[in-house]
Amino acid sequence: MTGSGKATLAGLAMAGAFAAGWVTQGWRMGLKLEQQTHQQTSTELASTRQAVADMAGFQRGFNDALANFQRTQQGNAQAQQDLGRLLLDLRGLTAGLRGDFATLPDRISAAARPALAEYASTCTAIFEAMAAGGQRMAEAGGELARQADGHAADARLMFQSWPKTVN
Repeated sequence: MTGSGKATLAGLAMAGAFAAGWVTQGWRMGLKLEQQTHQQTSTELASTRQAVADMAGFQRGFNDALANFQRTQQGNAQAQQDLGRLLLDLRGLTAGLRGDFATLPDRISAAARPALAEYASTCTAIFEAMAAGGQRMAEAGGELARQADGHAADARLMFQSWPKTVN
């Protein structure tokens, strides 16, 4: 082979080697790019999974708060019914006492000494029972007020923790 043929052949060999190197480098860069894309996708997937887990936890917390709120509402309704029954009993007792007290002055003026002592002890017992009933009613009202305050605090907390949307 002549010098120019060898040079052409060497040039073609170098061009072939360069092209092969170029293609190989392209494959390497393509692989590297795919690996980076895969890594970024994996990171985004992990972030998405964490967001879904966080939302599931929030949903469980919200469901628990809602169940607690409903139990509190049922307790408040029961306490209100109990207080209503107590007030109805108190009204009936008061109506009966009103009738008894209306005739009391006439009965006292006509009563003998032993009957007066019995009236005094009965009146004392009635007043003690009324005081005890009033105390129970005040305690029930206080408990109802405490439950209402708790309900208001729960409602306020749920409202404040609920995500706000901007339209």
